[in-house]
This record gives sequence, structure tokens and C-alpha cells, in this order.
Amino acid sequence: MKKLYLLLLVAFVTFSCSQKKQQNETVSKLDAKTLMAESMQRLTAAWNQGNAIEISKEFTKDAVRIISNPSSPFKGEEAILQVFESTFSEGSEFKDSHIEVKVIETRAVSADIYLGAGIFTILNKENEILEEGKWGNVFKYNKGQIKFLMESAHRNPKENKPSNLEVVLGKSISSEEPHFNKIEESVLSYITNYNSKNSEGLSMLFTNDAIQNVNSKEGIVLGREQIKLTENYSDGGELNAIILGYQYLGNDIAIAYGKWSSKAEDNSVVSGQWGNLFKIEGETALLIMESAGLL
Repeated sequence: MKKLYLLLLVAFVTFSCSQKKQQNETVSKLDAKTLMAESMQRLTAAWNQGNAIEISKEFTKDAVRIISNPSSPFKGEEAILQVFESTFSEGSEFKDSHIEVKVIETRAVSADIYLGAGIFTILNKENEILEEGKWGNVFKYNKGQIKFLMESAHRNPKENKPSNLEVVLGKSISSEEPHFNKIEESVLSYITNYNSKNSEGLSMLFTNDAIQNVNSKEGIVLGREQIKLTENYSDGGELNAIILGYQYLGNDIAIAYGKWSSKAEDNSVVSGQWGNLFKIEGETALLIMESAGLL
């Protein structure tokens, strides 16, 4: 009898723990969606009011914006405020514009770091599209809200015109922050696999549930397998890239950003920027999210 009682008690405890785990996972997912929805509501409200101060409050003090602008990246609260002031100023095509944002994927990647990916459309007063594109951003949780830590948003080019001018990327930064060497190795491996058209090798640089937001593919690509199957190498034959910024966020999570160029066999060149989220696993840095686009 006592043995039966113990078995029933163990079964009850196991079931209760399982139920609690499922409930916690559900709450976590709902929280990520709710936090992201609230963030996008604040962003769109501030943009649609042309309020540079309010929209800049949606960024952390050390945030960085990697956007389709030759002067990008913009780092720090003062630089980000100035960019938004310019965006909404007299004479700007974005004055009196409004923005629509759709979230495709969002999740927590650590206790205080979240990611989100989706699409955006900016329209004028006549509802004509001024700009549209994709975004893959990293957020930091603080006091019940998430704030932009790294915005990596890239417009769809109206015309993709390769140039025959040589693109000088410059040199990558160096950093003493933890795991920077693994980010360097990841970027180098990406270049090597891309240039050798090794889709399998390229896909293995991503986590299994990674997100890819790049100009050469339609929409937001979810998962390592889809990343492999959709690779098309449409940006050209010879890829190169540099790192312009890096930050280790703790809990084996890091962000990095930089510039890239691709040179085709006819010597035409396209170039752009990237801002990616990484997970450190042992001696390797895997891409949780790649977000890159054309200048």
C-alpha cells in the first residue's frame, strides 16, 4: 500500500511539474508577443506624430541603428535623436509620413534579450509608398518594456543598380570583449561558404531555429533548413565583409554589425550593411538572426 502511495505521489509531482513547465513556456511566448506588440505600438505612434524625442526614447542609451543610409551605423542616444530629427524635419520626404509595421517572428533569447523580425512600410499623406522593407531587431528588457538595442532595418531597393566603382570596406575593428574571436571566425566562415556556394556549410553557421532577413530572399526565412533551401547567391560572386561594432550581452549572446560588398564576374559591385545576433556555443558563434540589406 505504501509503495502504491509513493508511486502515485511521484506521478502526481511529475505531472504537476510538466504542467507548470508548459504553462511557463506559454506565458513566456505570450509575454514576448505582448512586449513586441506594445513596442511597435509606441514606435508607430511616435513616428506618425513626427515626434523625434519620443521615438528615440524607444532605444537604449547605447543602442545602434543599422539602416539603409550610407552614414549608418548610428550609435548612442544623441546620434539616434539627431537622425530622427532630420527624418521628420522640413524638406524631408518623410515629414508627415506614417509607418506600418508587421511582426513576423519574436521570441526571448535570454532573460533580458529579445529579438523581432518583420516588415515595414512608410507612406506619405496620400498613402503612397515612400519606402518599404524588412527588419530584424534586438531588444533589451527593462522595467516592463523592451527597448531597441540594435535596429537592423533595410529598405527594398527601388532599383538594384550594381556599380563598377571599387567599394572600399576598410578594416574590421578589434575588440577585447569576450568571444569576439568567435564572431570573427563566423564572419570569415560565412564569406568562405558563400563564395564557394556551399549551402550546407552556410546553413550550419546558423542555429536550428535561426531567422534570416536578407535583401536577396523573399520575406523572412525561418529555420536552418529553409535557409539552406532558399540560398540563391544572387548578390554576386565574391562576397567580402567587415565588422564595425561588437557587444557581448552575457548569457552566451552577442551582437555584431558591419558592412559587406559583393563583386560579380563582370566586376559590377553591390554593397550593404548587416546587424546580426549570435549565440556562443563552445568555440563557435552561431547566427540566431541575420539581418542584412543593400545601401
